[in-house]
Amino acid sequence: MKITELSPQKKRQGRFNLYIDDSFFCGISALTLTKENLYTTLEIEEERLEKILLLELENRIFERLIRNISDHPKTEFQVKRYIKDLFYKKKGSWFSKDTEIDKEQIEEKVIERLNEYNFLDDESYARLFVESRIKNKPRGKIILINELRKKGISKDIAENVCNELIEDEYSLIQKVYAKKYRDEIFTIKDQKKIQYLQRKGFSWDLIQKLITNDSRE
Repeated sequence: MKITELSPQKKRQGRFNLYIDDSFFCGISALTLTKENLYTTLEIEEERLEKILLLELENRIFERLIRNISDHPKTEFQVKRYIKDLFYKKKGSWFSKDTEIDKEQIEEKVIERLNEYNFLDDESYARLFVESRIKNKPRGKIILINELRKKGISKDIAENVCNELIEDEYSLIQKVYAKKYRDEIFTIKDQKKIQYLQRKGFSWDLIQKLITNDSRE
């Protein structure tokens, strides 16, 4: 196998397109180009090419995630999904469509590096998420736990964080009801109101307590 072309990328300064036997193989950084002493006409082994590709993809994905996580924190589950999407979207531009890649190995290394620099913390993510929900879009624990679970947060972390941050869920349901219905009386016959509060994630026990207390006032 031979390097037949190394051409600068038009839109990415400091990056080059690497061609093997006249076919595009992958994009590489100027640093890799220098470090690996790559040049046109160089005979290169398949094993060495594979290592170069894996390292390039690992670094590119890691750098992309660092920028993304800084603006939009992610759970480990979301990071894995993000990496899978990148492989799909960048096939043909970051690497040849015909190249077989050990995606799991790259994913493991990227997540390992993110954890090493404390960029991934599911509990902190859950805490920020619940705090934001309470402030901007109040929900009951049922909904919040389900939302966290869908984002890949473990059941234990989701429940612990919700229980810690929502010590008085009754006050929360009062707040949600007042925002929607102001000072309207709430009775057992108000099925639309009951369904609304259920959709907001509040248990029947809490709804019943609100009805009972409201009817006494």
